[in-house]
Amino acid sequence: MEIFEGLIGNEDIKSTLGNAISKREFLHAYIIEGGSGTGRRTVARLASLGIINCDNDDMRRKILNDNCTDIRFFDAFKVDDIRKIKETLYESPTECEYKIYILNDVEKMNIKAQNALLISLEEPPKNVVFFLLCSDATALLETIRSRAQILRTKPLTADQIKAYLKKNNITAQSEEALNEIILSSRGSLGYVLDMLDASRADSLLKDRERAKDFALKLLSNDSSTVTTLSSLFNSTREKLKDLLALSLIVLRDLAIIKKAKNAPLCFFTSSKEALNHASKYSIQKILYTYSLIEGGIEALNSNSNIPNTLVSLITNTKKKGN
Repeated sequence: MEIFEGLIGNEDIKSTLGNAISKREFLHAYIIEGGSGTGRRTVARLASLGIINCDNDDMRRKILNDNCTDIRFFDAFKVDDIRKIKETLYESPTECEYKIYILNDVEKMNIKAQNALLISLEEPPKNVVFFLLCSDATALLETIRSRAQILRTKPLTADQIKAYLKKNNITAQSEEALNEIILSSRGSLGYVLDMLDASRADSLLKDRERAKDFALKLLSNDSSTVTTLSSLFNSTREKLKDLLALSLIVLRDLAIIKKAKNAPLCFFTSSKEALNHASKYSIQKILYTYSLIEGGIEALNSNSNIPNTLVSLITNTKKKGN
């Protein structure tokens, strides 16, 4: 459909939403699931344009620039945030035929907030559509998932990313540097664009280095492990979750390269470096550490406090040898 021309890849989503919009048979709620930078927000924005069915160029620009008063974006994590949505739910649209609510990172909502949202999803006004954006739909209540259609954005291929960069005249310092950035992006165009932005690249590289150091310290169980984990006690919940998530990718590479030396890697740009680290640990130790970090993320999603989560990691990481 024409409205999705700006969306790269994700042909299934284009077909599903495009057909529903063209027939004017779209649902009142959609869950857009996918990794960061895979186009979740772009899908919601373009679908909103189709739902509103606006032919006015000025209004189209307002929608695409997130300036339309009837398309509202929320980072909704608490009950009070959902109440703000409910307060406006039955108000008439001011500029368009429909009102659209786009909620970002909904998997971060606590249970009370999810239950509050559920009430709005059960019987919404006919002229309201919700887009719930998340990286993992299973973190949502089953009652929410059952009231929305789940659409999954997919990582882009290296060729798709390069084609986009070429079309938009976006360049890297070298082809080698570009290939390394794309490899580490895991198909996220947003990540690639950030890495090519000099003001963001340094910060992202530091985040990657911290994640690698964190994962290797957990594996090593040396005297600096406790110090490293204790230094994170004052981290924000989201920063710690990002660190843990990136550390999982480090361990994923170490596990996979132990089984196949030529396996494609998602974090390491050097197979030699990955092999060097992986050779120091058994596959059982790597997978055990992976499961510990997964448990840490799950605990944080369940609102466990940060010190308790880190103490659990400190305690459990010493239970298995190399």
